[in-house]
Amino acid sequence: MAKTYDIAVLGATAAGYVASATLAKMGHEVVLLQSPQARVSQFQAESPLTDWIPTDTFKACPFLRKIKTSATDSAFRSMHFYSADLARQAVHSSKSAIGFTLKPEKFLKTLAASARRAGVRIVGLKRPVGIDLQESAVVLSEKSPSGKEFRASVLLIAQGSPADAIAEAGISMQSAPKERMTVCGLDVPLPSSARKTPGALHVAAISGGQRFGMFFRAGSVLHVRIVYLAGAASNGGEELVRFIRDLQQAELVDANLDLSRSTALAWRPPGGEALDMETHTAKRTLLIGTAGGFASAMTGATLDASIRSALVAADVAGRALKSDRFQETLSEFKDQWRDTLAGNIRPPGTSIQMMLPMALTNKAMTARFAKAFLYGENI
Repeated sequence: MAKTYDIAVLGATAAGYVASATLAKMGHEVVLLQSPQARVSQFQAESPLTDWIPTDTFKACPFLRKIKTSATDSAFRSMHFYSADLARQAVHSSKSAIGFTLKPEKFLKTLAASARRAGVRIVGLKRPVGIDLQESAVVLSEKSPSGKEFRASVLLIAQGSPADAIAEAGISMQSAPKERMTVCGLDVPLPSSARKTPGALHVAAISGGQRFGMFFRAGSVLHVRIVYLAGAASNGGEELVRFIRDLQQAELVDANLDLSRSTALAWRPPGGEALDMETHTAKRTLLIGTAGGFASAMTGATLDASIRSALVAADVAGRALKSDRFQETLSEFKDQWRDTLAGNIRPPGTSIQMMLPMALTNKAMTARFAKAFLYGENI
């Protein structure tokens, strides 16, 4: 019979690494499985391109503090808001860093190395795994004749979307929340002369429809994205190019960008879907990160909410392993994450198209809007 670990984590994601390392530092035996998703979705749930993370995430997660410098590219100390015609601007600035830009691949590699140092066993699998939720353990089996098998007392699913996770775990009596958001993004190399500009997070209104644009520099790359708050983007690539041309005409980005060398992709973050899910708990199982629908419903940002959900899950799972009311303790995840996370991922109370112009009216509104984008605070 295969060895029984205290914790198995399915998903080499930020949430997966943070949860596994946190539990390993508590003294638990943890295995993290780098497995392809059982269901191959058309869109990823997390940004495959350059991304950003607020400074508060590092304050909330001790595990991240030691790798902040090595895992990120640039700090930014200001947020800039623009009208749809890009003629008006308002700036919220801080004396200290309010966020960091990063490249996901670099960020995850740093997290993986740190998790290994914490004692996590990381296993790469070539095939998806089947999940068998038994009374005494969870059994994960690689779907091949000679596939590996792993047993654990608790399973944390930390990859894909809620629909993926519900299907993987075979959770019954629950339908997956309807996907609302689509993000179309582009990474384009910057000319060397443009790489020295101060870092900032830029947000621009876009006329018509529930969407807005964002752009920021990370090292030698300019990242530009359009966040569609309702439904799929039918012509996201064309709108991205048009948005970049408008930014160039307004002299907000470099005029000599070589778009032929850029990388463009689309993904569907589960913005606020955690709030619509009936449960995040199955037999000996918790859904965390994007698998649990933890993403900002305002911006689609996943890193902050995913990591915070992992910290809550690690605390609950650790207590469950010591409790004689195992499954009841796991079920406390629902109330605990809502107490700490609901405000970060809740949708804004009114249309973002109506709210963005408010950020241009006075400094107090600009600051409130910046905090809503960064930390999920209510405007």
